[in-house]
Amino acid sequence: MEGSHMKADLRDLFQKASKKHQNMYRLAMTGAGIDGHLFCLYLVSKYLGVSSPFLAEVLSEPWRLSTSQIPQSQIRMFDPDQHPNHLGAGGGFGPVADDGYGVSYMIAGENMIFFHVSSKFSSSETNAQRFGNHIRQALLDIADLFQVPKADS
Repeated sequence: MEGSHMKADLRDLFQKASKKHQNMYRLAMTGAGIDGHLFCLYLVSKYLGVSSPFLAEVLSEPWRLSTSQIPQSQIRMFDPDQHPNHLGAGGGFGPVADDGYGVSYMIAGENMIFFHVSSKFSSSETNAQRFGNHIRQALLDIADLFQVPKADS
C-alpha cells in the first residue's frame, strides 16, 4: 500500500476512533459509562449480600494509568497564542498503583498542551520520562498524519 493511501486509511481510522472516544466519554460524564454500571452492581451486591466473583475480579484490577485534565481558567483572560509566557503548566498527581503512571494534561488554547507524567522510582516497570517521550512521539505522529506543521519544541 502506498504511503498516501495508508495515511488516508490511518486518518479515517483515527477519526472513527475519535468519534467513538467522544461518545464513550460523554456516556461516562453523564453517568452512563461502564464505571457507573459497575458501581451500581457493586452497591446492589452489597445491599443484597450477594458475593459476585465477576465484581470481585473486575474491581480488584489495578488502575495502572490515572489521567485527568487540569483546567486552565486564566485562558479566558487573554490570548495564549499572543501571550504564551503567561501560561502556567498546572499541577500533577502521582500514580495510584506502584507500577503505574499519573498523567495530568492541560489544553492551553489551540496550539499548546501541557503534560505532567509521574511514576514511582521504586518500580522497575515504569519510567515517567520514557512515557512522556511516547506521548510526545504519538502527538508528532498524529500531526504528521494530518500534515500539521511542527511547532518549536
